[in-house]
Amino acid sequence: MLKAIQWEQARILGITPLQLQILLFTGHHTAAVNKVAYIAMELQLSRPTISDAAAALVSKGFLRIEEDLKDRRSYSFLLTDTGLEMLEKAEMYTAELQAVVGKKPLQEKMNLYQSIYTILAGLNNKKGGMQRTCYGCSHYEGNKKRQHACRLLEKQLTSAELQIDCIYHSTLA
Repeated sequence: MLKAIQWEQARILGITPLQLQILLFTGHHTAAVNKVAYIAMELQLSRPTISDAAAALVSKGFLRIEEDLKDRRSYSFLLTDTGLEMLEKAEMYTAELQAVVGKKPLQEKMNLYQSIYTILAGLNNKKGGMQRTCYGCSHYEGNKKRQHACRLLEKQLTSAELQIDCIYHSTLA
């Protein structure tokens, strides 16, 4: 259902569903991960597919290319001012979901988050795809029940603070 809503939002905005996903991804991640290879791995698509879709967003003025100063062959995608405006519109597809969930009591929201978190972490482990959850992070310390901590942030975490897409994630070696 959420996918159908997302596709409809892309249609309204005049972009493809993949372009919408790339726009959302680049809008919520740093330049370090807004690279073709990383986005392709995240969305589990080929590099040429991501490259073509991102190039279309560049030509529409929503993304710009920033060259990597350390590696001349590498570059990142960053939102332009027009892209930021488009991102605000793009995120509206979740408004209905937010309205429904927003009316729920706090405990119910926390239980829902923990359930979704556990399902996503479990699926990511089985599929071997990208995951930046606490459970798969070298900084995580806990028992996957109710006691969680992040050694990097040096703090105890509640179940509701466990991250699904953490910018500080470090893969287990």
